[in-house]
Amino acid sequence: MNLPNQHPRLDKRPFSLPELLADGIVHAIALVAGLLAFAILLAKIALVGDHARFASIVIYAIGFFSMFGFSLAYNMTPPSSLKWILRRFDHASIYLMIAGTYTAMLATGAAGEWTHLLLTLVWVGALGGTLLKFGLPGRLDRLSIVFFLILGCAGLVALGPLSQGLPPASLYFLLAGGFTYIFGVVFYLWKNLKFQNVIWHTCVASAAALHFAAVALSP
Repeated sequence: MNLPNQHPRLDKRPFSLPELLADGIVHAIALVAGLLAFAILLAKIALVGDHARFASIVIYAIGFFSMFGFSLAYNMTPPSSLKWILRRFDHASIYLMIAGTYTAMLATGAAGEWTHLLLTLVWVGALGGTLLKFGLPGRLDRLSIVFFLILGCAGLVALGPLSQGLPPASLYFLLAGGFTYIFGVVFYLWKNLKFQNVIWHTCVASAAALHFAAVALSP
């Protein structure tokens, strides 16, 4: 599978070896930190015996490791048919990560009567975005960025109920993570900046850490 002709990614400058190494280190740190953090959180929940909460964190963990794992594989693979296949999984896993984060955050009913509606909308959007990435690879990429942001910010419609169902610290971490993702998009789009991809993925990892803190602190 190759990208469509005239796709902007085909004209993107190749990353230097230091950029690739730095990017790989960022991903490795995120994955190792995730292994430790999720292991501790799941062990803590298992001791309490909250099976629904445990399942929601497992879904969240699948999204986390899919996103960083496929991102690492895609970004480290030289241009080839395999790289463009990995690109599909890389982008699709972002939707899984977003939906998984919402699932972990809302599993306790933190958004009140909005909980089921918000979860339904997010998962429908995530599945739709995933089908788009596999069905039309390399197309509508700019629109996909906007869709990622809209899906990620969907929780703002339930900010009122969330502020009642979440402790203040959890809510602050949730908002900080969202703003960090949005801030990172600037570097994602700044293609000619040296270490642009490293900065972008650092923002993604930082936002993921902030959202993990929000989930860990939620009731």
